[in-house]
Amino acid sequence: TVSVIMPVFNTEKYVQSAVESVLAQTFTNFELLIIDDAGTDNSIELCRRYDDPRVRIISQANRGLAGARNTGIRNARGQFIALLDSDDLWEADKLQSHVSHLRKAPNVGISYAASKLIDDNGQPLRIVQKPKLLDVSPHDIFLRNPIGNGSAPVIRKAVFSDVALLNSDRQELDYFDDSFRQSEDIECWCRMALTTDWKFEGIKGVYTRYRINESGLSANV
Repeated sequence: TVSVIMPVFNTEKYVQSAVESVLAQTFTNFELLIIDDAGTDNSIELCRRYDDPRVRIISQANRGLAGARNTGIRNARGQFIALLDSDDLWEADKLQSHVSHLRKAPNVGISYAASKLIDDNGQPLRIVQKPKLLDVSPHDIFLRNPIGNGSAPVIRKAVFSDVALLNSDRQELDYFDDSFRQSEDIECWCRMALTTDWKFEGIKGVYTRYRINESGLSANV
């Protein structure tokens, strides 16, 4: 039902916790696609230790976060796409909550929820990203990004199909614009909002633990 896309690049300190937060989901009909983005540490060796048929590792030359997500989406078999960065964590009922939401609301293409912030060691920072949940416009997405972070949304695969871009160099479809090395998610959400009829809608609850660390892209103001 769900394809979880996890790009991995030099996150050996965090990646096992991220993987285990997926494997601990109460909703179990998923595949976890770990995209090896040609890092130089032991992240992928740690991922190979998981003996679970739902886990697939796909290796590629380094393309950055957007390029790794694109590879995952192209290989996804699920009806829904869930994005998780390899330094973030999910609560155990995350997928169950979003799948239920999307099944009940066929006009909603992008489901998301609040996230709590954690520090480099996984300790809570007592800060919660509380997004606007209903009546979300393209203006809201561009100015405030109610999704909050790249590990929060669960999105119908059909939405990505509707915003696919043909990469003429590789002759394959992209979904995130990999010429962006930062803020590629907001560009993609804006494209979804401006060029499709799918609704963005949040649900109550806090289901993602979003890590703030000095090496993260979002820390580079």
